[in-house]
Amino acid sequence: MFSPFSLLHWHTSLDPQLKLRIKSPVDAYSHHSSASRDALMSCGLQGDGLWLELRGTTLYSPFSGAFSRKNQTGQHLLFAHPSGLKLVLDFPLYCQDKLGVGFHWLVGEQAHVQAGQPLLHYDKALLSQPDQSFGLFLRVVPHPKIQRIHCRTGYHQALQDDVLAIQLVTTQDV
Repeated sequence: MFSPFSLLHWHTSLDPQLKLRIKSPVDAYSHHSSASRDALMSCGLQGDGLWLELRGTTLYSPFSGAFSRKNQTGQHLLFAHPSGLKLVLDFPLYCQDKLGVGFHWLVGEQAHVQAGQPLLHYDKALLSQPDQSFGLFLRVVPHPKIQRIHCRTGYHQALQDDVLAIQLVTTQDV
């Protein structure tokens, strides 16, 4: 379901004029959140975001800043950039049933991380469910300075490709 008030705008490439960019934290294909089989993600109850169908086995920090996680199961991973930008990642809710099995954390529950730092190795075979792609939900926490969030469709190589470009509100827009 696409929201008429969504800040997400999908493109085949990202405008080079947009300077605030977020590198992909994983090797993945990006899809609209409705592609997820997780009910909360697909119906939009988690907010504007994209479904990253995972191809790799490592999660990296997309930028330097504060990192926190709610628990061992990959639920509510929060990255806070010094500028105030916040990025949230969530693995599917059924991962909670594994009680942390399949996740090998390389950092504590709260840490200051550097861009590109490996944070987690995950076992896709152990965490996947039959006939479902395994992935995670990525979203930017709403902020009054964000006018639009631009997403690129297709494959993203971790730390090489931009998954998002953020257009900020200008003084002319106010």
